Amino acid sequence: MREIKKTLERLSGGKKVALWGEGASAKSVEKLFAKAGIPCEYYGDGAKDFDLGAAQNHRLAVYSPAFQSSHRFFKAAQEANVLALGEPDIAGKCWKGKVIAITGTNGKTTLTSFLTLALNKAGFDAVSAGNIGTPLCEFVESGIESRIAVCELSSFQAMRLKCLKPDAAIWTNFAPDHLDWHKDMREYFLAKLNLASLLNKEIFIMGKSVADFAQAENIPLPRFASVAEKESAKNPPAPFDNSIQAENFSLALAFWKKWALPESALYCAAKEFSLAKFRFAKTAEICGAAFYNDSKATNAHAAIAALRELKGKRVFWIGGGKNKNCENSELAKCVRECAEGACLIGQTAEILKNEIKSLPKGVFTCKTLREAVEIAFENSKNGGNVLFSPAFSSFGMFKNYAERGKAFDDAVANIANFQ
Repeated sequence: MREIKKTLERLSGGKKVALWGEGASAKSVEKLFAKAGIPCEYYGDGAKDFDLGAAQNHRLAVYSPAFQSSHRFFKAAQEANVLALGEPDIAGKCWKGKVIAITGTNGKTTLTSFLTLALNKAGFDAVSAGNIGTPLCEFVESGIESRIAVCELSSFQAMRLKCLKPDAAIWTNFAPDHLDWHKDMREYFLAKLNLASLLNKEIFIMGKSVADFAQAENIPLPRFASVAEKESAKNPPAPFDNSIQAENFSLALAFWKKWALPESALYCAAKEFSLAKFRFAKTAEICGAAFYNDSKATNAHAAIAALRELKGKRVFWIGGGKNKNCENSELAKCVRECAEGACLIGQTAEILKNEIKSLPKGVFTCKTLREAVEIAFENSKNGGNVLFSPAFSSFGMFKNYAERGKAFDDAVANIANFQ
């Protein structure tokens, strides 16, 4: 901890550290600096305003991922010569173990969890960190330096990353998302690609959709970048034995080979691995209607994959949520091809209804998720499938996808109670 303390003292310059936002990442940074005897001060989110006068009281500011580059706090920091870093960069300045960076539009949480389990099975001391839930600074603060951190990074975190130096990076896939935050798809792509410029070692593995977008947009990729095709893993084990999860296993296998690890440990880990809750799981069957909870599908790419997994069956789709300014034509086309009916909720309900237009069993806009579930059930008895795969984030109706997923399960349980 002595060396870490010196590093943090150099970064802070003997002044309080400014923290923008009061989320989990900011609190982990505060805890780490407190252990080094360095105080922090919060700004934004109802706290103080970080204007030029406030900025002059600090040498270091640590921003939460939600702060966009255009935020006025960055301008104040620049004018006052304050260094602005994200939580992963603070951790990167201090972390002595290895780092495997995981990013992507979808699948990054699953891959992060699976690789962590597999590495532990192979005899390493690995932890899941970052956007998955526990900031890397918390593991730095614990004082254990020999671990491998499998670190999930969002585009918000990767975009301005400077100091975290991964030993490998895996980019699961790429599809429209977060266009309410990024100005366009190109910026969104380049945000994630920034990871490649920070690598300690030349291990950069990606899904085919990443390479396809780079080629279409004439964006150069590292010469050492490699593509893991879904088909590269023949007969992937459960729970990766479907079109949604096969790519995750292929990516894990490609990394496994790069590190020259025994494949037996990877397959052994798969036998014990369970997908995160609310990720395309059949949760109930009532009066011949099967219910699938895929609340974690917060973008069109994920919902399209779920719809295609059930294509050819009777499907009643429930979707909608916060508008992220993404183009919906591909989603609407997939709904028309795969679903016989739809219930739409949230901010995007009317937008989607206009794009889907009509389905054999109707397109309904609903004020609540419970109302949507009840309509879907009535139209799915005796052999139908109710698919809740929203394609949008939950904000405006629910705190997060987990609360939304629980609300779906509660609505299904309520139906079961009356049958």
